[in-house]
Amino acid sequence: MLPKAKHLKHLFSLDLGTTKFCLATLREAPGQAGYSVATVSVPADGMRRGMLANIEQAKAALRTLLELAEKEFGTDISRVVVGVAGSHLGSRVVSATRLLEGPVVTSQDLLALMEQVEADQPSDGRELLHTVPIGYRVDARETIDDPRGFRGKSLTGEFFLIDADKYYMKDIVDVCNDSGLQVVRLYSEPFASASVTVPDAFKQLGVAMADIGGGTTDGLVFKGGRPVFAFTVNVAGKLMTNDLAIGLSLSHEVAETVKLRFGVKPRPGDQMTVTDIRGIEKLVGEADTNPVLLPRLQELSALLARELYPYRGALGAGLLLTGGGADVIGITEYFQSRLHIPVARARPMLSDEDGSGSAEAAMARSPHPTKFATVIGLLNLEIGRLGDLERTRKVSWTNRYIGQFFNWIRELS
Repeated sequence: MLPKAKHLKHLFSLDLGTTKFCLATLREAPGQAGYSVATVSVPADGMRRGMLANIEQAKAALRTLLELAEKEFGTDISRVVVGVAGSHLGSRVVSATRLLEGPVVTSQDLLALMEQVEADQPSDGRELLHTVPIGYRVDARETIDDPRGFRGKSLTGEFFLIDADKYYMKDIVDVCNDSGLQVVRLYSEPFASASVTVPDAFKQLGVAMADIGGGTTDGLVFKGGRPVFAFTVNVAGKLMTNDLAIGLSLSHEVAETVKLRFGVKPRPGDQMTVTDIRGIEKLVGEADTNPVLLPRLQELSALLARELYPYRGALGAGLLLTGGGADVIGITEYFQSRLHIPVARARPMLSDEDGSGSAEAAMARSPHPTKFATVIGLLNLEIGRLGDLERTRKVSWTNRYIGQFFNWIRELS
């Protein structure tokens, strides 16, 4: 269920990607109940492999995006939630145990256990982005999702953590502040993408999601319905385009068109006329593109196989691909043949966007391109946060953690 309209009116998410900067917001659908997602994007600048590489160039590109988005959305944009990506992200599963304060487990025990976990984490140059409970055990019993109300002496919890380089996140906040934006919240991009592309039924079976962006492929693994591992590999769509540009002597714009036209499973006999960088026209077809693209896809599949190796036999729902790189024709079939697990493409969709709430069906009917998975996922996570705040209206463990993080962001601004 979506939060109240007043909380959504000025909700904007920002994805600072390697190939594009993108803003998203919610719009009321004329004549319909609910909201639809609107996006605006511009070519990225000052980024490399999902991270800032030139701050002044990034600021200039962001200001261009803001000017365009404010015209398109018809409103000023001053507050955003922002995605964090790159190889500096880290994830792990940790466990902690504490004695109960009373005869039964209470919400206060859960809060105290989470505080203990967070206090025990190394903090030198790192900041937690997400702390997700995986399961709890009362004394030596089996793991359960919600231990409140059970009697016992001790409570053990397992938590999935994602953290990031604190100083790099300050750089992101600085870039946004200098462009006139207040950062309300930072979320890890793989966590955001997974929130709008991975159905709950897939999470229960065990599934991996890989968001193939421009500079990096960011992933998240689920077991038993819970996230257990996040990863980043530095091979993605931009390298595929670069390979075609160099191998066929094409501009990057033409190479991108060729990549999306042919992929690694072109229509038999399909060819197109292109103009190379010397101004010479020539025919391009499968015989030209496959020898260039296949080695890069082989490299990416090998890197994914390495990341997923610890979870072999546990991915009953296989691998879901999203991000712009997932649109390369034939990539799902190729990865399936290499990884020997089911592979499918997943488009992003807010669970309540069309009122059905069925994430499985949304994969097929979503109107949104895969390249917007991250920016829509950022919206989705913030909608969930606002909904939690609206429902509780008191200091719960969720509100306590969110409030703490917001104070940290405010200190950076």
